[in-house]
Amino acid sequence: WWDDLWLNESFAEYMSHRALVDATEYTDAWVDSSIVRKVWGYGAERSPSTHPVAGVEALDAQSALQNFDGISYAKGAATLRQLIAYVGDQQFIAGVRAYLTDKSYGNGTLADFLGAIEAASGKDLQAWSRAWLLTADRDTISVELEEQGGVVESAVVRRETPAERPADRPHALDVAGWTDGRELARASVTVTGTETTLAELEGTPEPAIVVPNASDLTWARVRLSDDTVAALPSQLAQVPDAQARAVVWSALIDGVHGATVSPDAFLDVFDAAWPHESNSSILTRVAAYAEHRIVPWFVPRAAQDDALDRLNRAGTGLLERSGAGTTESLAAARLVAGTSDDAVLLRAWADGHGLPAGLEDDGDFRWIVVRNLASRGLVEADDIEAFRAKDDTLQGSLNALMCRASLPEADAKTWAWQQLTGREGRSNYEMIHLARGFWTAPGDDLVDDYVPRFFTDVPAMSGWVGEDALSRVVLVAFPKVFTDETARLSADALSRDDLTPAVRRSLVDADAELREALASRATFGAAV
Repeated sequence: WWDDLWLNESFAEYMSHRALVDATEYTDAWVDSSIVRKVWGYGAERSPSTHPVAGVEALDAQSALQNFDGISYAKGAATLRQLIAYVGDQQFIAGVRAYLTDKSYGNGTLADFLGAIEAASGKDLQAWSRAWLLTADRDTISVELEEQGGVVESAVVRRETPAERPADRPHALDVAGWTDGRELARASVTVTGTETTLAELEGTPEPAIVVPNASDLTWARVRLSDDTVAALPSQLAQVPDAQARAVVWSALIDGVHGATVSPDAFLDVFDAAWPHESNSSILTRVAAYAEHRIVPWFVPRAAQDDALDRLNRAGTGLLERSGAGTTESLAAARLVAGTSDDAVLLRAWADGHGLPAGLEDDGDFRWIVVRNLASRGLVEADDIEAFRAKDDTLQGSLNALMCRASLPEADAKTWAWQQLTGREGRSNYEMIHLARGFWTAPGDDLVDDYVPRFFTDVPAMSGWVGEDALSRVVLVAFPKVFTDETARLSADALSRDDLTPAVRRSLVDADAELREALASRATFGAAV
């Protein structure tokens, strides 16, 4: 039963978004999927722990739980969208109805499902299934244009398949181009082979930016051309298609992780385009990703203050010109609260003075401010406890732990490490929040000594912490000290034969992310 986990989770993911779009006012649900769920899923696909959507043998329930991930959910849903494009929507619905009717009150398998879709569509899905469902990894999709005098002479979509996991995946997608907010061309195509011609684009004006997979119909690494990336700061905010904007942001994030887009290029686009974003999902998620992942992971330590200042200026500008209580003003305020170094402003907000409209009683916002103050050493443990007393809830207690662990003091780190790794009776959520705060430090020297200790102390917690909980702790507590020495210690840990399956899986994922950060820093250096 566990081997066909995707038949539950991928369908739930797909149908939840389809129902929102077709039956509610939330018609931009696929935009949210692009910038939230698929960004998560692409991260899972980049890791060495990636696996096929279907056909993954689960030896037991515990090992099956490790695959409740971005592959089984986000990639599975994207694959279903490709299946629909391949067989037709009416045929897909007919096949699903027959499958559910036939297997009512029982369990179905991949073979059962494919058989029902084949019968309804008249198409042989064996080759399609091998490529999309039974082979891990993804293709890279890019577009190459040749122009003469500002007119497109030829256009092709290129598909690169991973050499280590070859598969012949057809991609139903579209390509669109814009200049100054005007859509100059859009072509739908089924990409097969390494090169597919886009005849519809020939003879059209050359666009300033070209977006492969503009409607986000397929699952692929979208590689934007250098010309498009260079033009995005002046062009992206003018694109009226929120779905295409989400694809661009996802491609930029993916490119930073893959060391094909520099953090500086990402921040250039952020500075220019993010303050003008109108879609709430893109607005909130891109800001959070920039603050919590792009800057601390991919920007070298010496340049991080300047990078955070760039985010703060973008947030401040948006906050000043947004209407009170709007989605834009709330997103901007949260970004300023997390990135500002203005001690007077932060302390006033923490004490409830001069708050942006709509945030007067927002406890979560106050904790963003307090976390920033704590990480800068502008509050002490007693201050944090006083804020916790004003928020006597579970979330308040968890945030207080995270803030206390964030204090840039040796004693605070000693206390937090003991609370995290000792037998202190901490709950799963408490350990995760301690881990979230621990590696926050003004310099690596404050936490350097804990890097080797992580690889001994945290895996040993399997003696008293459950597998599922510890796997999450490992991911969050993995050292945020991005050095070759951390990579060496991580490799040594993964060579051990005494790691539990869940701990090993999380270490593999965290190690892959560490090496992405190191590769980006080695490629692009410290420019910000």
